[in-house]
This record gives sequence, C-alpha cells and structure tokens, in this order.
Amino acid sequence: MATLVPLGTAATFGVLANTAVTNTGPTVVTGDLGVSPAGAVTGFNPPGTVTGTIHVNDAAAAQAQADLLIGYGNALLQPATATVATELGGTTLTPGVYNSLSGTFSLNGPLTLDAQGDPNAVFIFKTNTTLITGAAGTVNLAGLAQSSHVFWQVGSSATLGVGTTIRGSILANTSITANTGAIVDGRLLALGAAVTLDTNAVTVPALTTCQVVVQPVVGPVVVGQPTSVSAVVTCNGLPVSGASVTFNGGAVPVTVTTNLAGVATGSLTFNTAGAATVTATVTAAGTACSCTGVVSAPVTITVGAPTGPLSASPACWRVNLPFPIPHLFVATLKATLTPAQAGVTVTFYVSGLPVGTAVTNASGVATLNNAGLSILQISASSYTAVATVGGSTVQATGSLTPCFPPV
Repeated sequence: MATLVPLGTAATFGVLANTAVTNTGPTVVTGDLGVSPAGAVTGFNPPGTVTGTIHVNDAAAAQAQADLLIGYGNALLQPATATVATELGGTTLTPGVYNSLSGTFSLNGPLTLDAQGDPNAVFIFKTNTTLITGAAGTVNLAGLAQSSHVFWQVGSSATLGVGTTIRGSILANTSITANTGAIVDGRLLALGAAVTLDTNAVTVPALTTCQVVVQPVVGPVVVGQPTSVSAVVTCNGLPVSGASVTFNGGAVPVTVTTNLAGVATGSLTFNTAGAATVTATVTAAGTACSCTGVVSAPVTITVGAPTGPLSASPACWRVNLPFPIPHLFVATLKATLTPAQAGVTVTFYVSGLPVGTAVTNASGVATLNNAGLSILQISASSYTAVATVGGSTVQATGSLTPCFPPV
C-alpha cells in the first residue's frame, strides 16, 4: 500500500532547487520558490511571478531541502505494488507504488489515476533514472484522486515536454526542466541541481490536514530485541512538534513525542516471529489541526526468530596508538543477549585467555571497549563470549579480523 510521502516544509514550495532556478517567459508559480544551499534565482519579477515567497540560500530553503531529502528517501523505500511498462500514456492505474520496467518513465499520452472513490489514495511512481513527458502527455485524475497525493520519485532528472500537463510532486535526485508551456499541478523539487522553467504554470496543490506516516523499518527485526520505529506527523504539510504518538503492534504499546521536524521515534519489542502490523496514532497534539485520533496506514514487517540466547558481533583488532602500553593491540568486543536482559556479566576470551568483562545494558548488549590483545592473540580468527543466564552457561563466537586500516 502506498503511503503519503512526508514533505515537511518543502510542501509549501512550488519550485525548489539545489543550485539554481532559471526562468524564461511569464511563468507563474503559485506557492513558494527557493534555492539552497548555494545558487541564484533568475527570471522572476519580471517576467515570471511567484505568489508566495522567494527564498535564496536562507534558513527556510535549507530546511525545505533537508525535508525534501527525507521525503525522497521515504518514497524510494516504499515497496512496489507493481512493475509497469516504461510508457505510461494510454493507461489507467489504481492507487499503489509503481516501478518502471526499464528504470525510466515516459508519458506521451493520457495517464488516468483512478482513486476508486478514496480521496486519501496515494500514487507513487519510482524511476532509477529519468522521467520524460511529451507534448501529448497528460495526467488525469478520476475517482476522487488528488494531485496532492501523487508523487514522482526520479532517480536522476525529469524533463517535461512542450505543452504537457502533469499532476503531482516531482522529487528529482538531480534536476528538472519544464519546457515551454508545461503545466504542473504539483511541485518541482530538485535535490541535486537546477530547475529550469519556460512560460509554465506551477501550482502547489491544496494541502491536506493532519497526516501520520510510519517510516519503513530499517534492518532486521528479531523476536525479543527492541526495534526502532518512527513516524512523521504533519499538519497542512508542515511538521507538528510536541505531538504524542502511540505505536501499536509490539508486545507493549509505546508513546513518544514528535521533535521539531515532526518525527516521533520509539522502540517496540515483538514476542512472536512472523508478520507484525505497526500503526501510529496521534493521541495528543497542540495544533490548530485536528490531529488527535488520526491513525497512520498500517506497515507490515517481518519478525525473525531469535538467533540464540547469546550472539557475538564481528570484531576487528587495531594497533594501540599512540602509546602501545601495556597492550600492542586492542579490539572492541560485543555480545547480545536474547531476549534482552540487563545486568548480566559477559566474559570475553581470545585464544582461550580472558581479556575482560562487560555488563549487558537494557537492550541486552555487553560491550568491552579496547580489549587488550597480545601479538599471539591477534593471530586468532575469533573470540568467545561467555555468560551465565538462569543458572546455565551460554556462549557465542564472533569473528576477529584486522581492522582496515589497522590503526
């Protein structure tokens, strides 16, 4: 299921670039326009006009670029619903996340996006490289679809042909060029380079009210181990700070508060292997938006079985500089107890000799920093962690290799 891409403060920008915004002709941007971190805006006032504010290398443009990066990453990580042909013209698509078969999208005819009666339906199009539209390329909305819920994640650059009409926000990793007369019901947002305009109409779509979006979970999820989860809360496209967000789906719900970027980050623990569904609910928000009670779309994650009561992480040794006394070499050794249990002493051995102990923290992790090793011990290819849990001795072996560089 496609979920709304959080744009943060970038949501108010009709045009946003990294290096330059260049315009020819009477372009009209209904919304803000900006460039950051360094560059210039040319071709406005006159002949182009901007109904909002022009931001040139200021704090607002910098924050918008930072928020755009988060939104781009969110779109990039959303799993695909389907892979479709490169040419989108002449097709009708329902809500979802669409990858290109060839890694690029073209639009040389009408594309209809049918929300099937759901005004909250989201459409995301993802390309590894380019998005190129022709003069006959148009995006039409049906079934209560909204341009504010359409996103184009472009791996390199987007080129809009003469007279084309596109709906949705283009999030380009590099640059965007809108040729003469191209109409954009959405946003032109470039992360890496310039936006070039020529007699265009760019209109920021009507902003929605409160949205809560759970971010993709990064890394493996294992039974009994705390897993970091986060969600973005926005009101009319802007971040909501100080909101209480409750995450459900783990063994015990957890409630956390959003930061200035509208991001709430918490930790869930899962007791059962298999599929788990995580949702985020705004339980309190001191804003004019009606955020309280808003629930995110569910995100399904796969919970793996525990790897064992004790596991040892890969480690590497290095020369103990600048004063290699009393040990010529040192290494950082780490062991994890599953399920997590704090206060357990773990003893670490290399070549059968103890090199130190560490105590597990609340996450069940024991870390021995700068364990001293002799020249004979660095010839070992592994180390051993040993602990006593519930009256039983458990142990695990981790690899031990030279660091690169070994200093």
